Amino acid sequence: MQTLRKESPEAGSNAFIAKRLLNVEEAALYMGIKVDTVRKKARLRELPHVKVGGSVRFDVKALDRFIKQHTIQAVD
Repeated sequence: MQTLRKESPEAGSNAFIAKRLLNVEEAALYMGIKVDTVRKKARLRELPHVKVGGSVRFDVKALDRFIKQHTIQAVD
């Protein structure tokens, strides 16, 4: 049985980066919206994204900032 080593971000491992970048389907699931909505918002530059070759990826931290910036506070 092979043991898996947990890499730290400082190790420069691509495994750490892959966990931080989500594809369109994962981003939609993370945000609780439809895949088509994620694609449209990325195309219109309303949702922060990264182009990796021909692929579009979404940084989890950028999505968290986007959600925080677009959160409407309740009135007490």
